Amino acid sequence: MAGASVYVTPPALARFPEHGDPLEYSSRSLLFAQDGDRVLRAWGRPARPWVIAVEPAGERWKVDGSIDDPPAWRRAVRTLFSFHHPLERFYALVRSDPVLRGTERRFRGLRLPRDASVYESLLHSIVSQQISLAAAESLRRRLHDRTEAYVRWGRWELPCVPLPSRVRSLGEPGLVALGLSRAKARALVALAERERRASLDDPSLAVGPLPPAVQRLDGLFGVGRWTAENALLRGVGRRDVFVAGDVGVRVALARYGSIPREAPEADARAWALSRYPTWGSYATLYLWRRLTSDRRRPAGSGGARCAALPAG
Repeated sequence: MAGASVYVTPPALARFPEHGDPLEYSSRSLLFAQDGDRVLRAWGRPARPWVIAVEPAGERWKVDGSIDDPPAWRRAVRTLFSFHHPLERFYALVRSDPVLRGTERRFRGLRLPRDASVYESLLHSIVSQQISLAAAESLRRRLHDRTEAYVRWGRWELPCVPLPSRVRSLGEPGLVALGLSRAKARALVALAERERRASLDDPSLAVGPLPPAVQRLDGLFGVGRWTAENALLRGVGRRDVFVAGDVGVRVALARYGSIPREAPEADARAWALSRYPTWGSYATLYLWRRLTSDRRRPAGSGGARCAALPAG
């Protein structure tokens, strides 16, 4: 370890991720240790990734890191687990909603999982465009291997976001050879070039009205509304992003008797605005969580059974 362990006290409404719980936390850069309850996550800027390790310790969580900066460890844990979101306000809305009512008990303490940067979120969202979670995970694994995007700490090796310079060096031909479409390859090269010029992380993306923030990211080459909204949700941690164009969200709304699958996307956005003003990100997360959990529920069972953690 880089230094002595530190401890953080999570909010009263916070659950520690369990191995196999779908959509708890992204498997992009998260590793569940095999020798206990500890989870490890790659963190930091693309050029200087490091590892954060967290495990429950009574009412607190024990934290270690691969760099000698305990305050940075604490900040990373609070960001990764979205400690600053007053989840009880979201639950007050859930209790009056027939679609998500009960999820505040079933998934109690589930918080928005975060990425370390907007660049990381955009890269993974571009890779995931219009394909299954399994296919996206396979592509990400190939990209990590080809760009040697791993950070090592002791006996652990975790995937981290590929350096922009290595994505650019692969170029479109190298990315297509990994199985990416030409459109995605061009978008990733453009993203890497944009990040090289200046970091995409900007505090102004986290505050103020949502539409201008979406438009700023939507204006990047190869980034549409779905990709921009995912990046604001995961890379920025905004609470007010309802990803109405997501297939999983639309399937969930239809399955649970709210908005028909064939209805305009504007209808889904109107539902979220009326039911969850300023909490669209959590409505998105809990719809995903309910849908994936119900799909894994055994026939005749009254409870959910966890399965392999999806790609993100």
